Amino acid sequence: MLHFGLLGHPVAHSLSPVMHEASFRALRLEADYRCFDVEPDRLSEQVRRCRDEGFLGLNVTVPHKQAVVGLMDDLDISARRLGAVNTIRFDPDGKMTGFNTDASGFLADLRASFGVMPMGMRILVVGCGGAGRAVAIACALGGCAHLALANRTVAKAETVAREIAALSEPAGDRTRVLPSDRSAWVEAARDAELIIQCTTAGLAEGDAPVLPVEAFRRGQYLYDLVYTRAETPTIRTARAGGAWAVNGLGMLVHQGAAAFRIWTGREANLAAMRMAVER
Repeated sequence: MLHFGLLGHPVAHSLSPVMHEASFRALRLEADYRCFDVEPDRLSEQVRRCRDEGFLGLNVTVPHKQAVVGLMDDLDISARRLGAVNTIRFDPDGKMTGFNTDASGFLADLRASFGVMPMGMRILVVGCGGAGRAVAIACALGGCAHLALANRTVAKAETVAREIAALSEPAGDRTRVLPSDRSAWVEAARDAELIIQCTTAGLAEGDAPVLPVEAFRRGQYLYDLVYTRAETPTIRTARAGGAWAVNGLGMLVHQGAAAFRIWTGREANLAAMRMAVER
């Protein structure tokens, strides 16, 4: 039996077990996937316990993606660039290597959903937390023509902008931090070809959209990372404004499939994973 799992706090809402177990069945693998609700002060202990119990790999979600970096023996370039780990691989000799599949998962689903990539696009990222940071860096390094960063706490967006500049001076020159004034966000949104919603807006019943309907127009794309609702408030508003819009379910599937490939060297069954999370 092969063992995999997820570390987070909380984790009860996660669709990762359903997704990975569907792929295991499709590939006829004897494997299980367990969720571990781990408080921050127990993170190191739990990672080492999973290693000692023979796990092949783990996913890592909030709030542990950055804290787990220091526990790794080695970091893949994806984790070094993003300064966060969402996938851990345990090698037979006990070595722990950290990866980050958030950016590659986002880019894979952006192409699958809209048939576009960041190269040459004017992009607005709303929300510069963990996932937003990964998406912003992916867009900047992917050659977008212009990147606007919006965050309620401007200092967080400024940190992401500095990290982008440190990775690539040209990408840094194409990056702009917006003030907290929402009118500036609306103006930037109207100019953008792709808007990426990376806040938690839409997770709770009754959440307001991150942007009003006048922020959207025909010919635009909205990608909302929230995947727990088929139509989030921001998606509904974007469609009312004429934009094409999707949620983050595909990103979840693609980043999970990338993790599976890292752990096993095999391709996951994307169709089975997608069908399971949709159901």
